[in-house]
Amino acid sequence: MNNVLIVIPARYGSSRLPGKILKPLCGKPVIQHVYEACQKTGLGDVLIATESPIVVEAAATFGAKAVLTSEACKSGTDRVFEVAKNRTEQFIINVQGDEPFIQTKTVLSVANLLQQDPACDIATAAFARPDTEEVDNPNIVKAVLAKDGRALYFSRSRVPYKREKTAENVRIPYWHHCGIYGYRRAALERFVNLPESPLEKLERLEQLRALEDGMIIKCTEIQPSGPAIDTAEDLANAEAYYLKHNIQS
Repeated sequence: MNNVLIVIPARYGSSRLPGKILKPLCGKPVIQHVYEACQKTGLGDVLIATESPIVVEAAATFGAKAVLTSEACKSGTDRVFEVAKNRTEQFIINVQGDEPFIQTKTVLSVANLLQQDPACDIATAAFARPDTEEVDNPNIVKAVLAKDGRALYFSRSRVPYKREKTAENVRIPYWHHCGIYGYRRAALERFVNLPESPLEKLERLEQLRALEDGMIIKCTEIQPSGPAIDTAEDLANAEAYYLKHNIQS
């Protein structure tokens, strides 16, 4: 595979846990785990997109190239586009910098879906989650999928709603959306030039902007992995997960 660029948006000034991407996790900064998983794909160049010189300097210590992006970038996707617009690759993969357990095979699966399905504007990933109370957590984004993997909707709410709690219905899992996106170049440019959409504003989920504009998002099924890092508690949980599963980096 070629013609693929992987960009890792990495904002140092995160609100809930400032500097989270450089917090140590089992001997390495969080973002180094992400970078190394992306490098192992062999898909193409891997660049870190950041607003902070601190991240640029840190990236250099583990052999990564980081690009300073404009303060005008409002989101990680804007940061990805700013890096990609001066490149030539036709497929751009956005891998979140706070996902230290992202698996190399997940990145490959998203890239494969994007390249092999011409109907797909944006590729992403989801895994089946049991119907438990945890599904009600608004930080767990639920995806509603058609039988061909096309995304019908994403929500922080419990969707689809199971009107009847039969034994059969309870066994039906929910799809947990994972924050990785693969874009065709034209789709990425189209997306960043769209205004925030009504549903996006309500749910605070930018992928709804694409759906509301008629773009096709398709999901590849993956296996669940460890937690993303958003808070100090997440970081502690990630350390415990890393040790429990004896993950080799």
